[in-house]
Amino acid sequence: MAILPSFPIVLAAVCSLAVGYFLIKLCKARASFYYNKVKKGYPMPPWNPILGHLLVLNKAFKKYNLTRDMHMDDIFGAISKEFVESDSLFYVDLWPFLNPMVLISSPKYAQQAELVQDRPSDLLWSMHPVTGGPSVFATNGTEWKDTRSLLLPGFKPNYIFNQIIYSIDGAEALDMAFRIIAKGQNLVQLDRFFLEYMMKLADGQHCNAGNLLSQERFEAFTKALRSNMDWHYLGDSISSIVRRTPIIQLINSYNTRIMNRYLSDVMDERYLEWRAGKVSSLSYSNKSTLDLILADYMSKHKDKVPEVLDTAFKNWAIPQLRIMFFVGHDSGTATLSYTFYLLSKNPLALEKMRAEHDEVFGSDVTAVSYLLRTQPNLLNKLTYTTAVIREVLRLFPPASGFRHGKSGAHLIDENTGNHYSVENVNIWILHSALHRNPRYWKDPSEFKPERFLAGPNDPLYPVKGAWRPFEHGPRDCIGQALAMTTLRVTLVMLVRSFDVKPAYEEWDYLHGISLESAPKYEGERAYQAGQSGAHPAEGMPCRISLRQ
Repeated sequence: MAILPSFPIVLAAVCSLAVGYFLIKLCKARASFYYNKVKKGYPMPPWNPILGHLLVLNKAFKKYNLTRDMHMDDIFGAISKEFVESDSLFYVDLWPFLNPMVLISSPKYAQQAELVQDRPSDLLWSMHPVTGGPSVFATNGTEWKDTRSLLLPGFKPNYIFNQIIYSIDGAEALDMAFRIIAKGQNLVQLDRFFLEYMMKLADGQHCNAGNLLSQERFEAFTKALRSNMDWHYLGDSISSIVRRTPIIQLINSYNTRIMNRYLSDVMDERYLEWRAGKVSSLSYSNKSTLDLILADYMSKHKDKVPEVLDTAFKNWAIPQLRIMFFVGHDSGTATLSYTFYLLSKNPLALEKMRAEHDEVFGSDVTAVSYLLRTQPNLLNKLTYTTAVIREVLRLFPPASGFRHGKSGAHLIDENTGNHYSVENVNIWILHSALHRNPRYWKDPSEFKPERFLAGPNDPLYPVKGAWRPFEHGPRDCIGQALAMTTLRVTLVMLVRSFDVKPAYEEWDYLHGISLESAPKYEGERAYQAGQSGAHPAEGMPCRISLRQ
C-alpha cells in the first residue's frame, strides 16, 4: 500500500515551489530594470540589485520628516526635488508591489505623456475595491473608447446645467446641517462631513436610486464603499502585503456583495420603468448616467427587449456606476474642504468672493436657490470664484495622472536632448509636485487666485500644461465640468452665510498631541493624507459659525 506524504511535507513542497517561483520572478524583474534603466544611467535613487528601490521610501520618510499617513504623491514629490538636472524626472523599481515607474513633475514631460492613451494594468488591481471590476477609469483600447463615448454625453456643459437641481438641493441640505452645527457649537471634521453630502449628490446625478430603493440600503451601500477604501488604502505604515491578507480580502468581498446587490436592484427597478415607458418620455437632460447606460442597452435590443437585464451586462455596468460614485464624491469632498480652509486663512480672498456673489446674485442669500434654478448660466459670471477653485486644485490636487509607456517610446528633454525610455514602465504624473514646481510657478506655495486671472505677460500667468488636476489629452477627466459646477453652486450658497475656521490646535489638544509633535509637511498641518484620493489630515477639524 502506497504511503501518502504527510501534510507538513506537502505544505513544505508547495511553499518551496512558491518561494522558488517568486525568486525567479524577482531575478527577472531586477535584471530587466538593470539592463534597461540602471545601466543606461537614467536618473534614479540608489538602486539595490536585490531590493531595487524598496528602501528608498523609508529613507525619504526620515530625510524629509514625512508623516506615515501622507499621500503617496507627496512622498514621491519630496524625492523628486533631488533630480533637478533631469527636471524632476526619475525612475523607481518597487517590484513586487508596483511595476517599474518613471515619475515626472514638469509640464514638458507631462504634455508628452498625456498623448499616451493606455493606463497601467496596475490600476485594475488598485481600483478593484472601488469598482469591483474593469471600469472606464482603468480599461484601455476599444473597451475604454466605447465606454467613454457612451458616458460622455452625461458630462457635457448644457446637460450639466439642466441637472443642476441636484447640486442646489444638496447645498440647501448642507446649509441646514451647517446651521445645526453652528447652533450646537460642535467641533466637526469638515472633510468627513462633506462625504455624505457628496455621496447623495453623486446618487442623484448618476443613479437617482433614492427614488427607487430605501434610504437604509443607500446608506449601507455608501458605508460599504467607504469601508473598502479605508481597509484597502491603508497608510504607508501598513505594507502592501498586509492589504493582501485573507481578512482584508474577506472584508472586500463582503462589501462588494453589498454594493453590487444594491446597484443590481437599482438597475432592475429603473429597467422596469424604462420598459413601461416612464423614462423614455423624459427629456434627455433629465436622465442620469444609469439612464444613459440603459438607453444604450435597449437600443441594442430594440428588436426584442429582454424581460430582465442579462448578467453579462450588469457585470459590465456596475463597475461603471461604482467608479462614478467614487469620483463623484471623493475628489469633490477634499476640494470643498480645502477651499473653506484656504479662504479662512486668506480673508481678503474670502471678502472678494463674497463681493462677487453679491454682485452676481444680489445681497439676498435666500434668493440664490431660485436664481440658480431659473438662471444657471449666472455661474459663468463667477470668474473670481472659479479662480479660487482652480488655485485650491493647484495647491491640493486630489489625485495624479497615470499612463503606461509604449514600446520604443521616450520622454524627451528639449533643453538637453536627453531621451528617457518609457518602455515597460508606468508613467506617474505627480500633480502635487508639478503644481508647486518653482521652475514653472511664481510663488508656488502661496495662495494666489489672481494667477488664473492674469494675462500672458504677467509673471503669475500659468505655464501651458502646468495646471492639470483633471489631466489633459484623451484620458482627461470627463467629469471636470460637473465637478466645477458642483463646487461653484456649493460655495455660492454657503460662503456668505457661514464662517468656517480650522481647529487643528484644538483637535490636537483633545487627542493629546502637543504643538511641537503635531505632524506637518513643510509646515502645513492640513497636509494631504490617504492612499486613494488625497484628503486633508484628520478630516479637517473645524468650527462652523453663522457669519457675523
